[in-house]
Amino acid sequence: MMKRLLGIFCLFLATGCCLVDEDLSECPDELTIDYEMRIITNVQTEIETELDMDSDIPAAEAVRGYLKDIFSDHAHDVDLSFYDVEDPMPMLEHFSDIIDASQASYTLHIPAREYMHLAVANIKNNDQVSLEGVDLCHTSQLLQKKGDGDPEIIASQTTGLFTARLPMNILENMSGNFNVNLYMANCATALVLDNEAEDTPEIVDFQAYSTGFASAFNIADSSYVFDSQALVKADYIPVEGGAESVYATVQFPSREPDPESKVVIETTDPFISDKADEALWEWIIYVTLTDGSITENRLSVSNPLRAGQLRIIRIRVCHDGTISTDDTSVGVSVTLDWKEGGSHDVPL
Repeated sequence: MMKRLLGIFCLFLATGCCLVDEDLSECPDELTIDYEMRIITNVQTEIETELDMDSDIPAAEAVRGYLKDIFSDHAHDVDLSFYDVEDPMPMLEHFSDIIDASQASYTLHIPAREYMHLAVANIKNNDQVSLEGVDLCHTSQLLQKKGDGDPEIIASQTTGLFTARLPMNILENMSGNFNVNLYMANCATALVLDNEAEDTPEIVDFQAYSTGFASAFNIADSSYVFDSQALVKADYIPVEGGAESVYATVQFPSREPDPESKVVIETTDPFISDKADEALWEWIIYVTLTDGSITENRLSVSNPLRAGQLRIIRIRVCHDGTISTDDTSVGVSVTLDWKEGGSHDVPL
């Protein structure tokens, strides 16, 4: 687990103070809210476990470099909303700012009353996710942008997203403190391809997609929405040296076997899980060989992929374009000559 201070936002109930003021001596009746990013992740453990050989060092460094801005304690921006506690819970106050730092101090004007507070960090630079429905508390959500095609193809998310929710009774806490912990809402998965395994063929093209993930996140109740079968197109990650190739995607989590997916806030073995009765998410890989044939491979995973988690799967390509893996938790199904008999129109 890693945690860092995101920012300290000071809300003062007296008038006459500016929005940002380092000298707080003339602002009485202060109410302080401490915002803290709590990064609960397995990234370092997963890399050290799955890429543990000297020959894996280039691939491990490539994965770390790709994910450095995803699993990060750095906040570029914050969005803070304060809602009425009575239905339909409309927004009463809203503040946003660019901080580009691990901490910042603010003075905000807000009436003393009872609120439901929602906070989001790192949304502005995420081209694939937007903050929607903010006028009402229970419609505020992080929404994955739509893609093109059938099936729908989307790109990886580009920032680590953090959210929080907290009821705040300012009437009863005129001189008190509130602690708001922001937890990660997205996750990542990576393929590490051994290019020098025995029986490896010459590959003309290699396209990989992950699928089975949430399309939105409801901020108020910390729950995910699953209403899309979109494919997340993997980014190819350049590897300097070594004999491995790396592909990765960043997205919302998969379903849970039981209960439904939630943000991970437990710090004791948060990524250990039971297998579901069926696959919860997949990698879909298309391998084009020199004879023009395309092999479709589906790697099915029955363990959930959770917020804050990285899952690495090591694979090899066999002579006919089929994928093999030593990971016994991953199921593999293959369709040879996919272009002739495949049922999906995926652009390659």
